[in-house]
Amino acid sequence: MQIFSMDKLTAFSQIITADQLGDLRWPIIACSILACAIIAERVISLATVQLSNYQRNWLQLATHLLVNNQTSCQPGARCFSQSRSLARKAICLLLVHRHQSKTLREEIAAVWLRQQQQKLSRGLKALHILALISPLLGLLGTVLGLIEMFDVLASTEQTINPAMLAQGLGTAMYTTAAGLMVTVPALAFAHALSLWKDQIVHQLETMINQANLMIEGVDTLADDAKTLAAFQPELQSPA
Repeated sequence: MQIFSMDKLTAFSQIITADQLGDLRWPIIACSILACAIIAERVISLATVQLSNYQRNWLQLATHLLVNNQTSCQPGARCFSQSRSLARKAICLLLVHRHQSKTLREEIAAVWLRQQQQKLSRGLKALHILALISPLLGLLGTVLGLIEMFDVLASTEQTINPAMLAQGLGTAMYTTAAGLMVTVPALAFAHALSLWKDQIVHQLETMINQANLMIEGVDTLADDAKTLAAFQPELQSPA
Protein backbone atom coordinates (compact mmCIF):
# COMPACT_ATOMS: atom_id res chain seq x y z
CA MET A 1 0.00 0.00 0.00
CA GLN A 2 1.43 3.34 -1.03
CA ILE A 3 1.64 5.98 1.68
CA PHE A 4 1.37 8.85 -0.82
CA SER A 5 -0.72 8.16 -3.88
CA MET A 6 -0.58 10.30 -7.01
CA ASP A 7 -3.84 11.98 -6.08
CA LYS A 8 -2.45 13.00 -2.67
CA LEU A 9 0.80 14.28 -4.18
CA THR A 10 -1.16 16.27 -6.73
CA ALA A 11 -3.30 17.76 -3.96
CA PHE A 12 -0.20 18.72 -1.99
CA SER A 13 1.40 20.34 -5.04
CA GLN A 14 -1.75 22.35 -5.67
CA ILE A 15 -1.62 23.88 -2.18
CA ILE A 16 1.18 26.28 -3.07
CA THR A 17 -0.32 27.32 -6.40
CA ALA A 18 -3.97 27.35 -5.37
CA ASP A 19 -5.91 30.58 -5.59
CA GLN A 20 -7.13 30.04 -2.01
CA LEU A 21 -3.79 31.32 -0.69
CA GLY A 22 -4.58 34.79 -1.97
CA ASP A 23 -1.95 37.53 -1.90
CA LEU A 24 0.20 35.68 0.64
CA ARG A 25 0.94 32.99 -1.92
CA TRP A 26 3.84 34.98 -3.35
CA PRO A 27 5.68 35.65 -0.05
CA ILE A 28 5.44 31.95 0.83
CA ILE A 29 6.74 30.94 -2.60
CA ALA A 30 9.57 33.47 -2.26
CA CYS A 31 10.52 31.99 1.13
CA SER A 32 10.55 28.48 -0.33
CA ILE A 33 12.77 29.52 -3.26
CA LEU A 34 15.24 31.33 -0.97
CA ALA A 35 15.34 28.37 1.42
CA CYS A 36 16.04 25.92 -1.42
CA ALA A 37 18.80 28.17 -2.79
CA ILE A 38 20.49 28.48 0.62
CA ILE A 39 20.25 24.74 1.29
CA ALA A 40 21.73 23.83 -2.11
CA GLU A 41 24.59 26.34 -1.77
CA ARG A 42 25.47 25.26 1.77
CA VAL A 43 25.37 21.53 0.96
CA ILE A 44 27.71 21.99 -2.03
CA SER A 45 30.04 24.29 -0.07
CA LEU A 46 30.33 22.09 3.04
CA ALA A 47 30.71 18.93 0.96
CA THR A 48 33.53 20.55 -1.03
CA VAL A 49 35.30 21.64 2.15
CA GLN A 50 35.06 18.22 3.79
CA LEU A 51 36.16 16.33 0.68
CA SER A 52 39.17 18.61 0.22
CA ASN A 53 40.17 18.09 3.86
CA TYR A 54 40.16 14.30 3.36
CA GLN A 55 41.83 14.49 -0.04
CA ARG A 56 45.32 13.96 1.42
CA ASN A 57 46.95 13.41 4.77
CA TRP A 58 48.09 16.98 5.19
CA LEU A 59 49.83 16.34 8.52
CA GLN A 60 52.11 13.72 6.98
CA LEU A 61 53.01 16.04 4.11
CA ALA A 62 53.69 18.85 6.58
CA THR A 63 55.87 16.53 8.67
CA HIS A 64 57.88 15.64 5.57
CA LEU A 65 58.43 19.30 4.71
CA LEU A 66 59.33 20.17 8.29
CA VAL A 67 61.81 17.31 8.74
CA ASN A 68 63.56 18.03 5.41
CA ASN A 69 63.50 21.82 5.97
CA GLN A 70 61.89 22.38 2.57
CA THR A 71 60.70 25.90 1.94
CA SER A 72 59.28 25.10 -1.49
CA CYS A 73 58.03 22.03 -3.30
CA GLN A 74 60.11 20.20 -5.82
CA PRO A 75 58.90 20.03 -9.45
CA GLY A 76 56.33 17.26 -9.81
CA ALA A 77 56.04 16.75 -6.04
CA ARG A 78 52.79 16.96 -4.09
CA CYS A 79 52.63 20.53 -2.92
CA PHE A 80 50.44 22.38 -0.47
CA SER A 81 49.82 25.11 -3.02
CA GLN A 82 47.97 22.66 -5.29
CA SER A 83 44.88 22.51 -3.08
CA ARG A 84 42.41 24.93 -1.52
CA SER A 85 41.74 22.71 1.46
CA LEU A 86 41.10 24.48 4.76
CA ALA A 87 43.21 21.84 6.48
CA ARG A 88 46.13 22.71 4.21
CA LYS A 89 45.67 26.43 4.86
CA ALA A 90 45.59 25.86 8.62
CA ILE A 91 48.81 23.85 8.59
CA CYS A 92 50.50 26.32 6.25
CA LEU A 93 49.55 29.15 8.61
CA LEU A 94 51.27 27.37 11.48
CA LEU A 95 54.33 26.49 9.38
CA VAL A 96 54.74 30.12 8.34
CA HIS A 97 54.75 31.13 12.02
CA ARG A 98 56.69 28.08 13.26
CA HIS A 99 59.47 30.31 14.64
CA GLN A 100 56.99 32.06 16.96
CA SER A 101 56.12 30.80 20.41
CA LYS A 102 53.50 28.08 20.80
CA THR A 103 51.13 30.46 22.60
CA LEU A 104 51.33 33.01 19.81
CA ARG A 105 50.71 30.33 17.17
CA GLU A 106 47.63 29.20 19.07
CA GLU A 107 46.27 32.78 19.12
CA ILE A 108 46.91 33.15 15.38
CA ALA A 109 45.20 29.84 14.67
CA ALA A 110 42.24 30.75 16.90
CA VAL A 111 41.65 34.01 15.01
CA TRP A 112 41.88 32.19 11.66
CA LEU A 113 39.53 29.44 12.86
CA ARG A 114 36.89 31.98 13.95
CA GLN A 115 37.04 33.59 10.51
CA GLN A 116 36.55 30.24 8.81
CA GLN A 117 33.70 29.37 11.17
CA GLN A 118 31.89 32.56 10.16
CA LYS A 119 32.33 31.67 6.49
CA LEU A 120 31.04 28.14 7.03
CA SER A 121 28.02 29.52 8.92
CA ARG A 122 27.05 31.86 6.09
CA GLY A 123 23.36 31.58 5.23
CA LEU A 124 22.36 29.43 8.21
CA LYS A 125 20.87 32.36 10.15
CA ALA A 126 18.91 33.40 7.07
CA LEU A 127 17.60 29.84 6.79
CA HIS A 128 16.46 29.95 10.43
CA ILE A 129 14.71 33.27 9.77
CA LEU A 130 12.91 31.84 6.72
CA ALA A 131 11.84 28.84 8.80
CA LEU A 132 10.43 31.27 11.38
CA ILE A 133 8.67 33.59 8.92
CA SER A 134 6.97 30.93 6.79
CA PRO A 135 4.53 29.58 9.43
CA LEU A 136 3.71 33.13 10.51
CA LEU A 137 2.82 34.01 6.94
CA GLY A 138 0.67 30.89 6.77
CA LEU A 139 -1.04 31.78 10.04
CA LEU A 140 -1.65 35.32 8.83
CA GLY A 141 -3.20 33.98 5.64
CA THR A 142 -5.45 31.68 7.68
CA VAL A 143 -6.62 34.53 9.90
CA LEU A 144 -7.33 36.75 6.89
CA GLY A 145 -9.19 33.89 5.22
CA LEU A 146 -11.34 33.35 8.32
CA ILE A 147 -12.14 37.04 8.52
CA GLU A 148 -13.16 37.08 4.88
CA MET A 149 -15.26 33.94 5.35
CA PHE A 150 -17.16 35.35 8.33
CA ASP A 151 -17.73 38.63 6.48
CA VAL A 152 -19.31 36.69 3.61
CA LEU A 153 -21.41 34.64 6.01
CA ALA A 154 -22.54 37.77 7.83
CA SER A 155 -23.66 39.45 4.64
CA THR A 156 -25.55 36.46 3.20
CA GLU A 157 -29.26 36.02 3.75
CA GLN A 158 -29.30 32.33 2.93
CA THR A 159 -29.40 29.55 5.46
CA ILE A 160 -25.90 28.71 6.67
CA ASN A 161 -25.28 24.96 6.65
CA PRO A 162 -22.28 23.00 8.02
CA ALA A 163 -21.02 22.31 4.48
CA MET A 164 -20.45 26.02 3.86
CA LEU A 165 -18.53 26.38 7.14
CA ALA A 166 -16.41 23.30 6.40
CA GLN A 167 -15.53 24.58 2.94
CA GLY A 168 -14.61 28.02 4.24
CA LEU A 169 -12.47 26.64 7.07
CA GLY A 170 -10.67 24.26 4.70
CA THR A 171 -9.88 27.09 2.32
CA ALA A 172 -8.53 29.24 5.17
CA MET A 173 -6.23 26.42 6.35
CA TYR A 174 -4.43 26.15 3.01
CA THR A 175 -1.99 28.94 3.86
CA THR A 176 -1.06 27.34 7.17
CA ALA A 177 -0.35 24.06 5.39
CA ALA A 178 1.74 25.87 2.78
CA GLY A 179 3.75 27.70 5.44
CA LEU A 180 4.44 24.48 7.34
CA MET A 181 5.53 22.75 4.13
CA VAL A 182 8.25 25.39 3.83
CA THR A 183 9.11 25.52 7.54
CA VAL A 184 9.66 21.83 8.31
CA PRO A 185 12.37 21.09 5.69
CA ALA A 186 14.00 24.50 6.17
CA LEU A 187 14.29 24.00 9.93
CA ALA A 188 15.52 20.42 9.53
CA PHE A 189 18.22 21.43 7.04
CA ALA A 190 19.22 24.41 9.18
CA HIS A 191 19.97 22.17 12.18
CA ALA A 192 21.60 19.46 10.04
CA LEU A 193 23.87 21.96 8.27
CA SER A 194 24.76 23.56 11.59
CA LEU A 195 25.83 20.17 12.98
CA TRP A 196 27.81 19.48 9.81
CA LYS A 197 29.56 22.85 10.14
CA ASP A 198 30.43 22.17 13.78
CA GLN A 199 31.92 18.81 12.81
CA ILE A 200 34.18 20.42 10.19
CA VAL A 201 35.30 23.11 12.65
CA HIS A 202 36.05 20.45 15.27
CA GLN A 203 38.14 18.50 12.75
CA LEU A 204 40.08 21.64 11.83
CA GLU A 205 40.66 22.45 15.49
CA THR A 206 42.00 18.94 16.12
CA MET A 207 44.31 19.16 13.12
CA ILE A 208 45.60 22.56 14.24
CA ASN A 209 46.44 21.15 17.68
CA GLN A 210 48.23 18.21 16.08
CA ALA A 211 50.20 20.51 13.78
CA ASN A 212 51.18 22.72 16.73
CA LEU A 213 52.49 19.70 18.60
CA MET A 214 54.28 18.51 15.46
CA ILE A 215 56.14 21.82 15.23
CA GLU A 216 57.16 21.40 18.87
CA GLY A 217 58.63 18.00 18.00
CA VAL A 218 55.80 15.81 19.32
CA ASP A 219 54.73 13.09 16.88
CA THR A 220 50.96 12.65 17.12
CA LEU A 221 50.78 10.45 14.02
CA ALA A 222 52.52 7.44 15.52
CA ASP A 223 50.34 4.35 15.59
CA ASP A 224 49.96 1.95 18.50
CA ALA A 225 52.64 -0.43 17.21
CA LYS A 226 55.30 2.29 17.10
CA THR A 227 54.26 3.58 20.50
CA LEU A 228 54.50 0.12 22.11
CA ALA A 229 57.81 -0.55 20.38
CA ALA A 230 59.27 2.66 21.79
CA PHE A 231 58.08 1.85 25.31
CA GLN A 232 60.06 -1.13 26.48
CA PRO A 233 60.50 -1.11 30.26
CA GLU A 234 63.41 -3.12 31.60
CA LEU A 235 62.46 -6.40 33.09
CA GLN A 236 63.38 -6.66 36.72
CA SER A 237 65.68 -9.58 37.46
CA PRO A 238 64.37 -12.02 40.03
CA ALA A 239 65.87 -11.63 43.48
